[in-house]
Amino acid sequence: MKLVNRQQAAVLFMLLLSFMTTAMAGAAVVVEGQWVREAPPTSTVLAAYMVLKNTADTPRTVTRIDSPDFRNSQIHRTFMEDGIAKMLPVDKLQLPANGSVVLEPGGLHLMLFDPLRTLRDGDTVVLVIHADNGDSVTVDAPVVRKTDATDHAHHHH
Repeated sequence: MKLVNRQQAAVLFMLLLSFMTTAMAGAAVVVEGQWVREAPPTSTVLAAYMVLKNTADTPRTVTRIDSPDFRNSQIHRTFMEDGIAKMLPVDKLQLPANGSVVLEPGGLHLMLFDPLRTLRDGDTVVLVIHADNGDSVTVDAPVVRKTDATDHAHHHH
């Protein structure tokens, strides 16, 4: 068995590094300001918020956002109908070229169903954002206690 010499190892390393850089260059979705609202310990639904930025010169589509900390998740849109706030699932999010989409209380947001552990203020949740080109971005989102009544709590689902 022939061992790889230093020069061959350096070439292999550079090829691997080049491949990794190319693969990561396609990840044009950047996540900022992510957080998950703390809910009562018996709640089976929490909500997550964030800003999704597309740094590419072409539109991008987020096909789903999930979390290994929950059994299921759905992107929702809040809207008003006859003076009543209602929510509907959203299949995907269109991110304009060099633009962003905000997930915030009272608008687009991520519903997280059936937590696999009790989540309290200060804990962290893993979120995985999947794009239409097969790329995914994984971020940690802090669990935050919000008490502002105008902030549209979602633990009533």
